[in-house]
Amino acid sequence: MGRRLALAALVVALLFLAFGGLYGGIAMLVDPSGASLGMDVVLPQLPVPNFVLPGLFLLIVMGLVPIVLAYGLVVRPDWPWAAAIARRSSHHWAWSGTLALGLVLGLWLALQGWMIGFAWPIQFVTAGNALVIVVLVLLPAVRSRFATPPAGS
Repeated sequence: MGRRLALAALVVALLFLAFGGLYGGIAMLVDPSGASLGMDVVLPQLPVPNFVLPGLFLLIVMGLVPIVLAYGLVVRPDWPWAAAIARRSSHHWAWSGTLALGLVLGLWLALQGWMIGFAWPIQFVTAGNALVIVVLVLLPAVRSRFATPPAGS
């Protein structure tokens, strides 16, 4: 897979995740009981009284963060606050953040599976998307595109 195609697919996967995160997060915040999503049946299995905290997580981490990362992958801005990330990872902050987000998404799904089971179709779609994100971000063509030169070069 060529660099441009891989990067385009990665941005699409991030935007797909963002759409789902925004939709799910807003739905959980509008109806914290989870009834509108058919999730009210699992609420007794969770360590929270309603879906406000999971909704905020979805809205921010799975909704807004992927949009910022997609922007970062396309535009590659050099923001001063992100310089430390690039130094530590030897890659542009958007690449490092995308890899981290893919791993966080996998952990989120594992936690869901442990707490409420893995039975809803959206969980399988999201798991597939997480796998796509991690595989694409680790492709040599994508990885080399976002590698930063060593300090002092």
